[in-house]
Amino acid sequence: MIERVHERKDQHLMAINLTAYDNEQVDYEDPNFRIKIWTISHPPQANIQYGPWHYHEEVEWITVLKGMMIIETTQQTYTLQAGDVVMLGSNELHRSHKYGQSPLIYIVCHADMSAFMDPSLLSYLAAFTGRSANLTGLNDTLRKYPLCIQQIHELLHEMLRDMTDKGRGYELAVNASLKRLLYLLIQIDDEQMIEPMEHQLAQKLRPALAYIEGQLDSPCQISDISSKLNYNSSYFAKLFKKGMGMTFTSYVQMRRMKRAEQLLLTETWSVTEISGRVGFTSPAQFYHLFRRHFGCTPRQFIEQRNTHKM
Repeated sequence: MIERVHERKDQHLMAINLTAYDNEQVDYEDPNFRIKIWTISHPPQANIQYGPWHYHEEVEWITVLKGMMIIETTQQTYTLQAGDVVMLGSNELHRSHKYGQSPLIYIVCHADMSAFMDPSLLSYLAAFTGRSANLTGLNDTLRKYPLCIQQIHELLHEMLRDMTDKGRGYELAVNASLKRLLYLLIQIDDEQMIEPMEHQLAQKLRPALAYIEGQLDSPCQISDISSKLNYNSSYFAKLFKKGMGMTFTSYVQMRRMKRAEQLLLTETWSVTEISGRVGFTSPAQFYHLFRRHFGCTPRQFIEQRNTHKM
């Protein structure tokens, strides 16, 4: 079990401007399979220094194999020992350090939840991507369920093994383990933080999302789609944000960036051509949004991925 959890009272840490801290860019081995899991080891020596404050879009799980460590968010501090699990929601500002003089070994898993929310899981998209809930808050509930902690610990072990061995079909195994992990979180969610989208709302938005996917290579205005679905534009904008946890424009930009990522890695087109293929009339605007989303230029993105393949 997590040995100690307490709320932080430092008022100067309560109001956080994320731009002042490190927005960590997760480097996926396979950019089309957006999950990264690995082991970190620290030698047997005392270390009272925290690492830098940082955050990332990905949801993160940490489970300790040996030794003790401290993870700090702006709200709470978690002291973890072997077998413990902690979860950090999307864009949760945090830092950590090794505790004590014993060796420390732990597993870290980063997952881009939007990449794993297929259409059948549409109703959970906003919750698991952190747009309607802060999943870090589930740690307090998790402490009440030791068996669930053990199961998550074992699932992270399995995912690490499958990602390391890369046997035939390992992507399916990892995907299944991740979905199993999410299901466990729903089962222990006593506070109902993971609130699925209402069924009727999901039914209303499915045609809109299908339309967006078909329009990523051309202008896609909210007035056009609301008209096709016989909605008032203002009403549809509120409906969309309620269901998806983000504005229509933000969602379209996110999907354009996902498509651009795929094209950059699978096609030989120029960056300018790809910018047009994902609906941008201005290559400069495409460069700006791409850099904001991925933390690098499109050409740097290609170079980094090609380097990892060598």
